[in-house]
Amino acid sequence: MSTADQSPASATSAEVVPDDAARARLEAATYSAQRRTERQRATWQSMVISMAVVVGIVMALLLLVPRVNSVTQPPVDVDLGLRAASSRLQFTPSVPTGLPDGWRATSVRTVRSTAEVLMWHVGYQTPTQQYAAVQQGKDAPAEWVRAQVNRAPTSGTQRVGGAEWTRYVRADKTQNSLVLVHGDVTTVVSGTAGFEELARLAASLRPRP
Repeated sequence: MSTADQSPASATSAEVVPDDAARARLEAATYSAQRRTERQRATWQSMVISMAVVVGIVMALLLLVPRVNSVTQPPVDVDLGLRAASSRLQFTPSVPTGLPDGWRATSVRTVRSTAEVLMWHVGYQTPTQQYAAVQQGKDAPAEWVRAQVNRAPTSGTQRVGGAEWTRYVRADKTQNSLVLVHGDVTTVVSGTAGFEELARLAASLRPRP
């Protein structure tokens, strides 16, 4: 049978009606959206897994690597600071000598301080992890002493190395001090350390030209 002999009904049955075309497009769009959602979900899952792996590795490394609780600076060279001070000071400074293990010098300097007093200073960390310092000045007025003891009131005396030192206690700021005036030089041994350690530091002082 020729093409011309085909009936209108046969031609119509081969066509896609508008409703079927729209449904096909909708199904295709829905499928594409589902695929995109699945790909995005898979990407996020991969990222989460990767992050978990990285965090696990970092935590394992932190547990394996030893941690340093504190950083300890090397002790300062007191003799070097003394040599630098000798040309400036108009008196012979005293230097701690023969301190037992556990005392570590942390600072040494010569500075112009309160009342324009040129001050010799050397500071230490004590065996109990407290701070103690020696400060000396020539012709130091009472104003200078008050500044070094942090305006603490007196609290009796203490005999150290054959000399009578005056004690000062600033309880609200945890500062103890021993003060000795010998000739025209005033020596202050002060810090957060207790009087036992301050006395040990004071007893170790020796004039060092």
